[in-house]
Amino acid sequence: MAADIFSKLQEIGRNATRVVRVEESREFAIQGEYARIKEASLEVSELDTSVCRETPVNSTVGVDSSSRVVDTPYMFIAVAAATGVSRIGLRAYDIPSPSSLLSHTNNKYILVIPEVEPFNHQVLDELGVEYKDPSSRPYTPGYNKALALEEHRVNLENMILGEVAKWGEIVLLDGPLFLPSHPVTEARGSSKLINVYKENWEVLMRRRLSIVEKINLSSRVYGVVKRLQYTHILSRDDPFNLGVTNVSDQAYLSILTERIFRGKPSKPIIIGPIHVSSGFNGTSVERTMWYLSIPRRLTGGGLGSFTFYRVEEIGYRNSLEDLQPVIFDSICSGTSLPVSILLADQRVKKLSEALTRQIVLAVGATRESTLQYLTL
Repeated sequence: MAADIFSKLQEIGRNATRVVRVEESREFAIQGEYARIKEASLEVSELDTSVCRETPVNSTVGVDSSSRVVDTPYMFIAVAAATGVSRIGLRAYDIPSPSSLLSHTNNKYILVIPEVEPFNHQVLDELGVEYKDPSSRPYTPGYNKALALEEHRVNLENMILGEVAKWGEIVLLDGPLFLPSHPVTEARGSSKLINVYKENWEVLMRRRLSIVEKINLSSRVYGVVKRLQYTHILSRDDPFNLGVTNVSDQAYLSILTERIFRGKPSKPIIIGPIHVSSGFNGTSVERTMWYLSIPRRLTGGGLGSFTFYRVEEIGYRNSLEDLQPVIFDSICSGTSLPVSILLADQRVKKLSEALTRQIVLAVGATRESTLQYLTL
């Protein structure tokens, strides 16, 4: 079981002669997403019950991941979990599989970065845990831990996407389908690793694009971005001429929605499509984005609280009909966010929480020592 693994890791730490813990490698900041709008439709579509008359041909699977860290003086230990859940197809695929937690068959969901010397990495091979970066090099003590955790989580997401691609269902991923640069940057640390960070992220994104292309051959895959306070796409170009710059998409949409519904009842709206082109190392990737604004509750005057999120696809789309699967899974199902995303989010958080409890018991840590890094 996982508890046995952490007990062995703890024993290794106690027997080491020198601790090489790098405190700066634990400092991080959330890097906002910036992209230049290539082409934008200024159309604002108000939605009514007519959009729910057609039922999508395919069922929908939600994909999400969750990660936790237990920080120890002698090594960085993290667990990540990922899941794909089909609420209509009544099936799910988890990493790790709940049944595998009682065996030592595959422990790659556990990430370990040793911070002691001397250390024999063969021990980690025998335990079956992950300790290498996406380019198959062992992580070093100076590697930024937030970056390593994000890479670990995205790698598990790619594995889930590769599995659900066989199901032939519409896929909704909790988060962006593609990010040209790492969403987390180190606040301070070793600048000599910058090129390594870029290389590793490129490896992950190339894998992601390959899997998305495969899914799109038989179905569709969408990215659903909920944390718009970290994205700065709309205000950078100000397509609606609001006169505001350097604000998050969340703030921009709040201002736009207030102006649209001033003095009249709120309704669900969709803004877009917006076409964004970005890439890395000579590779250009085009994404089509829509922004959704869904009223949560009405207050005096008819203007209420809204849920804002972004939906994106890889490639060029130009019709509201392209968004029909997402609309059916959210507004037509009586929720603001897609139901498939909510189910996957709930399932994977319970799984990562159970794994974290195992670690806490195994290493004798307190709950206050567990960390959850923010992700886009």
